[in-house]
Amino acid sequence: MNEAVIELNSVGFTYVAKGLTFTALKDVSLRIRAGEFVAIIGPSGSGKSTLLNLLGLLARPSTGTMSIFSEPVESLNDSQLAKLRNQALGFVFQNFSLVSRLTVLENILLPSTFEGDLDSQRSIEHRKKALALLTRFGLDSLADRLPHELSGGQKQRVAICRALLMNPVLLLADEPTGALDSKSSQEVLAMLDDLHREGCTVIIITHDPDVAARAQRIVSIRDGQIAQVEEQGALPREGAKEIVPTKRNFFSEEEKGWKGKQRLIVQSLLMARRSLATHRSRSLLTGLGLFIGILSLIIIDGLGEIVQNSFNKLFFTSSVRKAFIYYDADRGGFHGARHSAWRGLHAQDEFPKLAQMFEKKGIIRPFLRTSICQIKSPTGTLRARLSGVSDPAEFIEMDTLLRTGRWPSAGEFSAGSTVAVLGSDTVEQLFDKADPRRMEANFPVGQRLVVDNCNTLGTFTVIGVLNKRDTTFGNREANDVLYVPNNTLLARMGPTFYSWFSVLPNEGIDTRNLAQEITTYLSLQSGGRLTFGSAIPADILDRVRGFLWIIQAIVGFIGGLCLFVGGVGIMNMMLVTVAERTREIGLLKSLGAQNNHVRAYILTESVLLCFWAGCLAVCTGFVANNLFSFGVSSFVPMLREFRWVFAPLGLSAGLLVSLACGLGFGALPAARAASLDPAECLRAE
Repeated sequence: MNEAVIELNSVGFTYVAKGLTFTALKDVSLRIRAGEFVAIIGPSGSGKSTLLNLLGLLARPSTGTMSIFSEPVESLNDSQLAKLRNQALGFVFQNFSLVSRLTVLENILLPSTFEGDLDSQRSIEHRKKALALLTRFGLDSLADRLPHELSGGQKQRVAICRALLMNPVLLLADEPTGALDSKSSQEVLAMLDDLHREGCTVIIITHDPDVAARAQRIVSIRDGQIAQVEEQGALPREGAKEIVPTKRNFFSEEEKGWKGKQRLIVQSLLMARRSLATHRSRSLLTGLGLFIGILSLIIIDGLGEIVQNSFNKLFFTSSVRKAFIYYDADRGGFHGARHSAWRGLHAQDEFPKLAQMFEKKGIIRPFLRTSICQIKSPTGTLRARLSGVSDPAEFIEMDTLLRTGRWPSAGEFSAGSTVAVLGSDTVEQLFDKADPRRMEANFPVGQRLVVDNCNTLGTFTVIGVLNKRDTTFGNREANDVLYVPNNTLLARMGPTFYSWFSVLPNEGIDTRNLAQEITTYLSLQSGGRLTFGSAIPADILDRVRGFLWIIQAIVGFIGGLCLFVGGVGIMNMMLVTVAERTREIGLLKSLGAQNNHVRAYILTESVLLCFWAGCLAVCTGFVANNLFSFGVSSFVPMLREFRWVFAPLGLSAGLLVSLACGLGFGALPAARAASLDPAECLRAE
C-alpha cells in the first residue's frame, strides 16, 4: 500500500488560449499509492480536470516533476506514454465517450487495437475478457448494439468495461455519475467499489460530496492548488484482496510486427467504412468531384483509343503506306516546250527496269489514267476517267470491299481483257433508278458500257461494283472512276510513258527513305537535269494524328483540373471530419493510440473514399467507352465491326490515381489529426 503508482512534486501547468497564458495548476504535490481510492473534488475551473489530464498522462507538467511507477515522465517519449495509457491506465469519462459507429463489443475491444503485435491466441483472450466483462456488468445481451440504442447507465457500464479490458493498474474516472440518474449513479459507484476491493487503484474526479465520501482519501483543489487532503481511512470492505501491485514492463518500445500492423489496417478500414456510411450523403457528394475527374481521364483515354483505332482502320491501310513519285516540273525549272521534251519512263523498257531494281524494297506500279471519257450505258451517260490496275493485289490494297460481283482474274489482267469494276458513285449516274433491271441479282454485273471521246475506245463488261471508299487522304475521284486492267489501257493508248507511279514498301522498309532513294536515282539518271518529288499520304495523316493528340492532351488537362478540384473537396471534407471528431481523437489517444494510429485512421478513410470513387469511375468509364465504340461501329459502316475498348493501362491508372489522391489529399488532415493534443481534444465541445 506504500508503493507509489504516480507522484507529483511541485507541479505546475500553463496553457495558451487566444494568445493569452493561463495557469491551471501551480505547486501541486500529490502521491497516489497502489490500491488507493482517491477522490479529487473542487468547484468548476479549480483545475481538477487539468490534474486528471496530468495523472492520465494526457499532458506533461509545465513545471515541477512527475513520475509513474518511479519513472520520470519527462524521460518518456510519446510512444511510451501511449503504451502506459493503453496498458496501465483506464479512463471512464462523464459523457461516456463511446465511438458511435462501433458496436458495444467493438467499443470494449478498442484498446486492444493499440497493444501491438498480437498473436491469434492473445486476440481470442481479449475477446473472451470483453465478453466476460459484458456478462459481469449485465450487458451480455447488448454486445451487438450501437451506443445510441443504450441508456445512460448502460453506456457508462460499457465505458467501464472498456477501461478494464487491459487490466489497468490505475482507473481514472472523470465525473462518472455526472450524466446519470440516481439509480444508475449508485450502480456505477458500486462497480467502482468492487473494482477497488479487487485491488485496482481508483481516482475519481467529482464535485459531489456524497460520491467523494466513498473514497479513502479526499483531495480538495481550489484555484489550481491543493487546498486540503482528508484521510478517511480504509472503508470496511468484506472479502478485500491483498493488494500486490502488478509489475509490468511499461517502458519498452518493441518493434511492432506485421500482425500489429494488420490489426491496425483492419481496424482502420472498419472505422473508415462506418464513418463514410454514417455520413453517406456527404461522402457521395464529396466523392462526386473525384469521380468526375477520374471518369473524364478514363473516357479521354478510351476515346483516344477509339479515335486512334478508327483513324488507323480508315486511313492507315496499305494504300496509305504508299508513296507517289512524280516529275516535279516547277522545281526542275522546265516549262513550256522544254517541259514537253521529257514524257516519262517508257512503259515497255524503262519502267520495268526501275521496278526490277527496287523489287527487294517495295512494289512499284504505274499510275495510269485516261483523260475524261464519255461512258454510256443503255439508260445513262457519265463523263469519267478509266484508271489502270496492275494486279489483283492492288485492289486489295485499296482496303475496300466489293458491293457485288468479283475482282478481275489473273488471266484477265495479263490478257488485257475489257472488264471493268465500277466506283460506287458511277452506278447511280449510269443506270436509272427506275430501270427494272435493278431488281436482278448482282445488278449491274454483266452490263456492257461503251467508252468514247478519249484515247481509250471500246466496249467494257461490268464484273463488279466497289463499296464507297474514303477519299479524305487519297484520290478524290476514287468513287467516280472505272477500274480496268492496266494492260487493257496500254493496248489502246499506244506508246505510253509513266511520269507518275506508286511505291508500296515491303514490311520493315520506311516509306520516306524509299521514296527518297527512288527520286534521287531518277534525278541521277537524267544527269541532274530533272527533279522528281514524292507525295506521301502518311505525312498528312501523321499531322492529323498529332493534332488529335494535342486535342486529347487539352481535354486531359481539363480532366486533370476536375481531378484536382475533386481532390481538394476530399481534403476539405477530411479536415471537417477531423474537426467533428476531435473528442473521438482525444478518446483514441487516451486509450493508447499513438500518432501513427490516428494518422492511419484518417488516411484510410480518405483512401477508401477515393478508392470507391475510382472503382465507380473505372466501371462507368469502361461501360461508356464501349457504348461509344458500339455506336461508332454501328453508324460508321467502314469500320465494319465492333471492337471492345479495354485499356488495362488506363483502367489501372484510374485506380492508382484514386489511391494517390486518397494519400495525397488525405495527408494534411491526417497529419493535423495526429498532431492534436489529447487533453485539448477531450475538452473540445
